[in-house]
This record gives sequence, structure tokens and C-alpha cells, in this order.
Amino acid sequence: MIRKGGITVTEPDPIRVGLDLVLISRVKKSYEKRPCLFIKRFFSKDEAAYCLSASGPRRKLECLAGRIAAKEAVMKVLGRGWPQVPWTDIEILHDDLKRPFARLRGKALSFMEELNLGCIQISITHDGQIAAAVAVGVSR
Repeated sequence: MIRKGGITVTEPDPIRVGLDLVLISRVKKSYEKRPCLFIKRFFSKDEAAYCLSASGPRRKLECLAGRIAAKEAVMKVLGRGWPQVPWTDIEILHDDLKRPFARLRGKALSFMEELNLGCIQISITHDGQIAAAVAVGVSR
């Protein structure tokens, strides 16, 4: 923060970081209870197609849990969570080299623009019963 006369001015953060962990067993329980509703609530059609095409049930759950963790991490970068940011306003996709990236729209994109962020980089990992993701927002 910079003090200018009687006014305190907050400069934008050069980077913003979000981290989230998700228990895969929790995702499994929710998905198995109401699979269609679960997918519709959290994922775009492209995300669902990608995860549900994974080989084997374990890999599908890891993929779904990883995307939820990534979306939560992005929400933390934005400083806003659900319900202010709908889950489907953040889409976790892959580039040609299979690296994950976040595509924002709607309210998520508006909050990103308010924070003057040029991009949000993400990384996702899974180990045992945990999926984890980190998101880093970089200012313009």
C-alpha cells in the first residue's frame, strides 16, 4: 500500500497464489451418488468428456478431483469462491502438449479483469487419496 496525502492506495499484487487439496474418496462418493448432477454442477462438456474418457475408474476420479482442486485454486487467486464464482465459469483444459490451463468466462473473467491479471497458470497432481492443484495469477 502507498500513502498519498490522506488517501491509502492499494497497488495490484504482481502475483496471486491459490492452492487446494481434494480427497478423491469424497469426489467418488459425490459422483457415485448422482453422477449426472455432479458432472453438470462442476464441469463443462469438454471437461467432462476429457475426464470420463480416462482409462479406468480410478483415473477418471483423479481427473475429476484434480479439476475441482484447480478450480478452487483459481477461485483463491480471484479472492472469491462459490457461489460468487460458478464452478462452470472456470474451465480446466489442456494445450497441445497436455499441459493444463484455465479458461475463464462470466463472473470469473470479470474478477480476473478487476484484479488486472494477464493470465492464471495452473498445475495439478494426484497421489494416493489426494488431488492437489496450485494456481498462480500474474498481473499484466
